[in-house]
Amino acid sequence: MVETAVGFVLGAIIGAVATAVGSYLLYWKRERDATRRLRRAFAEELRTYEYVDNLIADGGYERLTERVEAPVLYESAAGDLGLLTEREIGRLVAFYSALYWLEGLEDPEDKKAQIESVARKRQAALEALG
Repeated sequence: MVETAVGFVLGAIIGAVATAVGSYLLYWKRERDATRRLRRAFAEELRTYEYVDNLIADGGYERLTERVEAPVLYESAAGDLGLLTEREIGRLVAFYSALYWLEGLEDPEDKKAQIESVARKRQAALEALG
């Protein structure tokens, strides 16, 4: 009788541990996959802003302030940024902040250095995302 009770208790403990480990592994895999998808999506959105680099290279500072497209992913996935590393978050925030700064900017010819830094920040964010 005692052996049966010990068997039930051990079975319950082993079952609980196996369930907890399995649940954690499933959670870890889902988080890892979500992080991977988020990195890939941000990299794609950053690549769509290549026209910013081209306009800067051509000296189209005035056109750039009129053509900046609002980021879609950054605005919709801001709550998921915590999945990324601090370095990735910092680089993304730096780029998108600079991008928002460009919109409707007055006297862009006087701010060439800051405008040119937007292209560098985009490249830095792309590199951080790998």
